[in-house]
Amino acid sequence: MSHDKRKHRGPGPKDHHLFSSEQVIILKNAAKDYCWLLDKDYSAKASLKLVGDKFKLQERQRKALDRCNQPHSLAEPIRQKEIKQPDSIKNQIVIIDGFNLLIILESALSGAPLFKGRDSLIRDISGLHGSYRKINETPQAIELVADFFKIYQPSQVFWIFDRPVSNSGRLANLVAEIGRKAGIRWSTSLEDQTDSKIAQADGIVISSDSQILFQCKNWFNLSAFLIENKVSERWMIDLWNP
Repeated sequence: MSHDKRKHRGPGPKDHHLFSSEQVIILKNAAKDYCWLLDKDYSAKASLKLVGDKFKLQERQRKALDRCNQPHSLAEPIRQKEIKQPDSIKNQIVIIDGFNLLIILESALSGAPLFKGRDSLIRDISGLHGSYRKINETPQAIELVADFFKIYQPSQVFWIFDRPVSNSGRLANLVAEIGRKAGIRWSTSLEDQTDSKIAQADGIVISSDSQILFQCKNWFNLSAFLIENKVSERWMIDLWNP
């Protein structure tokens, strides 16, 4: 079945082998080497090739390694700006990196492997290739977010989606519709320079993009909160901690 016809964002056909317990041990060792090189200012591309070749990693394993590990100079400032308590969101403005949050939640709900890395964020390896396709878990993912905001009551929520991604308008409309039904005060917008607009926005940012989190004032780890509290059948792989 081709990727664009899939109704879920679940695991790849070889993921249960690529991320078996034996392979995860190898990946953890690879992560240590990869981060050591990053901390020495070697480029991510060269470091990934060196470490990937040394440990004989497949493409999806390399993608997981790359997505979850950053140099200390990036990971530490991100950690320091994290808002730990969801109660801190009450009466605050929240800005959501729309595709970023929903794809991680869809992956979690679909049983795809999720990876926790050096900066404590959760990431998937499904990716977005210029086109977004709604899947079976999309409404459920949006409803998880709506239920969270019903409880923690920010003053306003802004979802920002990448305008150049095809079907972004449809997704924004679906988010707006689910918000209306749930009685949530949130709005959606399509933007061309999403990363900089989210990073520079005045409010609490929700994203797992390292560059956005490095630049923003503060952020809340909503994907981790929802996955750890609301997705009981998650497949979580911690590549950093023992």
